[in-house]
Amino acid sequence: MKKFKIVGFLLILTLTSVVLEGCFKKGEEDPFISFRSRKARLSGEWTINVFTGDYFVKFNSGENREIDFHQTDKTTISEYTTYIDMTSATQDSLHAGQDTSIEWKGRVIEGKYIFREDGTFDYAYEYTLEKTISKYFEEGSDSVGIFAPVSDPFRIDSTLTRNYRTELRGRWNFLYNVDGYKKKERIVLEVENATYLTNYAVTYVYDFDDDDLEGVGDTSFSTQTLESVSHKYANGEYNLLWEIDMLKNLETKWSRTLDHIYTHALTGSEGYKHTHKGTELIEMAQEQE
Repeated sequence: MKKFKIVGFLLILTLTSVVLEGCFKKGEEDPFISFRSRKARLSGEWTINVFTGDYFVKFNSGENREIDFHQTDKTTISEYTTYIDMTSATQDSLHAGQDTSIEWKGRVIEGKYIFREDGTFDYAYEYTLEKTISKYFEEGSDSVGIFAPVSDPFRIDSTLTRNYRTELRGRWNFLYNVDGYKKKERIVLEVENATYLTNYAVTYVYDFDDDDLEGVGDTSFSTQTLESVSHKYANGEYNLLWEIDMLKNLETKWSRTLDHIYTHALTGSEGYKHTHKGTELIEMAQEQE
């Protein structure tokens, strides 16, 4: 009888460990134990509340760019700055020998992931950037654009607006004990459909200092360019890999590293090459039911 009790106890212990295997801590900030598996905790709709991207891009022309993208809450982009280092650029490059810093104001329109228990996912991220550039023309300057030359000073305010939207669909799954990571510590997104939408708009406002200019008054006009790109991939052809640093019932943190080189060689030409490195961090939350 005692033997049967020992066997029964070991059987129960084994079954319990199998059932709870996915409930123990995986990521560095995970709870030590959860009675919901990682798959159950990840399933559902997630809102992106924090997105941080720090990138470095180097071109063969000698131009180097550092890009800082910081989303600090559901709708706020606190920083989108491009630092352009042209000190090593060729003389025929724009701003050769100069450093340039370009700052944008921005907001997030939509940022979400939807993970389903059947292994499919949807992703949508849309944001808008805006900046205003003012250029003042001294007295005696030639006019610009649609106006005839005038001798009085005037200013042109250009408002640039850029809207970007990315939509991804496909399948998701955890990686198991690859490259020294724990089981279910990383997630792979197998993209099957990708759509990229962009909208570039510029509004020009001509502001004349002298209101007495006969036949010429303050005026404005706008231009707009729309672009749509779609891709369809076979399963496993295009994958995105993220490390899951934390996964609680209603919160998750992910990170990943970017490091790739693009080279385009062409006979009789210098060709094209750039290096793209950086890190991305996202924090997401689910609504309390």
